[in-house]
Amino acid sequence: MRTVPSAGALTAAVAISALTLTACDAGADEATTPADESDNGNGTEVSEAHVSIGMFAVPANLDYTTTGGAAIFEALLYNVYEGLVRIDAEGEIQPLLAESWEISDDGLEYTFQLQQGVTFHDGAEFDAENVKFSLERLDEWSANTPELLSAVESVEIVDDHEVTVVLSEPDYDALFWLAGPLGTMFDPDSVEDLATEANGTGPFEFVSYENAVRMELQRHDDYWGEPAGVASAELVYYEDASAAANAIRTGGVDAILRSEAYDQLESFEEEPDIDMVVGSTQGVVVMAMNDDHEALADPEVRTAIQHAIDQESVLAAATAGYGEVLGGPSVPTDPYYTDFSGTYEYDPDTAEDLLDSAGIDDISLTFNVPNRAYAEAAAQVIQDNLRAVGIEVTLETQEFPAVWVEENMVNQDFDLAVINHVEPRNMANFANPDYYWGYDSAEAQDLFAEAAAATDDQEYVTAMQELTEHIVGDTPAVWLYNPPNVGLATSGISGLPENDLGVGIDLSDVTVSE
Repeated sequence: MRTVPSAGALTAAVAISALTLTACDAGADEATTPADESDNGNGTEVSEAHVSIGMFAVPANLDYTTTGGAAIFEALLYNVYEGLVRIDAEGEIQPLLAESWEISDDGLEYTFQLQQGVTFHDGAEFDAENVKFSLERLDEWSANTPELLSAVESVEIVDDHEVTVVLSEPDYDALFWLAGPLGTMFDPDSVEDLATEANGTGPFEFVSYENAVRMELQRHDDYWGEPAGVASAELVYYEDASAAANAIRTGGVDAILRSEAYDQLESFEEEPDIDMVVGSTQGVVVMAMNDDHEALADPEVRTAIQHAIDQESVLAAATAGYGEVLGGPSVPTDPYYTDFSGTYEYDPDTAEDLLDSAGIDDISLTFNVPNRAYAEAAAQVIQDNLRAVGIEVTLETQEFPAVWVEENMVNQDFDLAVINHVEPRNMANFANPDYYWGYDSAEAQDLFAEAAAATDDQEYVTAMQELTEHIVGDTPAVWLYNPPNVGLATSGISGLPENDLGVGIDLSDVTVSE
């Protein structure tokens, strides 16, 4: 057996999403509250400070089991909801509701020792029954790729605080997926109201969400681990990056995560009262090509499109050059990352030759673009690039997430579609032929299965690198760039996550000083 020792009491964190009742005003007079200290009843001094954080991706509701898009679980996971394990700031898997675990030698059984004395925010006890209920309920998920944990065959309760998760076949990434939204632990009595209420075990309680405006969280005073560093946290949602930038300058918010005001970053570096940190993300900005379109079904046409796009210009337009051009579906922090940025060099002449060879004339494509600044800027460059080689592209700007997710990820009604896939190791979606970009390769699926069955790190990495090369060769999409994680914070705010891990945005370590 491989044994993972307990790390003791851990905190979690993250923000929130979706739709519900009350709202409160955010203005300069409601910015950071002085960090008064009080006793939480356990002899620990806790802050009564409030922090307000600007965000961009808007939750459609609070239920990430049935609603696509990462904005919901980014806000709620680790803050309100927790799982058995979590991903730390370095991307490593750490204990959370499970204090330790053992993995059988054949990789088919994961036995978890659970934390004791844990309750949900409504007072219900967390125990092995919740683990069984939550993981067996994955069959009812219709969003956020529950098939990533399809190897879970059964959940066997040993006692109230010990549970064994049995896999039908080895899955090297099982713990990794359990550390994300799919591993969320739910109270059975709360799942009927997931879209409007959130009852978890985390350091923050859900208070309210005004759709596309703001979400309120408050510290859970009876949290089983270390208390959150602030008494309350507010997530304020902005459609416009400039409006968010103005808000932090005028005291409307205390911080911004994933700032998209790229044209203003240079000036922020000169602001004495605002700190700027540029970290990494798990994101891949992907332009999917739907092979239901006759022209896009031809690999020569897809390859021509790759060569027609000036990815450096796309990056410059979308992020003012912050971030990294990719060319493949993995990011530099993936253990199997290979740099494919030079595979399809920008070469309009080659693109035109490939189109001539394909013998397809008068190609007209509809390009579905979410109403996000980075996507609109990237799409305009791509439209110009493709027009220059004889491909006519019509841009269709769609509201995100409501319209874009429905039309593209659900209905698969697009020729070209672009979005930042922020979930970690999202390359796994190329193993699913039912995913919205419809990539169906038996060889790729076999390589995914080989990687999943790996019993050591090198075996896994080798299989994933071979897989990545195969996918890039098939060119079902254009992998444009890996976005940066730009954080802005006013003086006195500390503990914001530097890197975007593609799971929950951990707010538990955020503190405010005078």
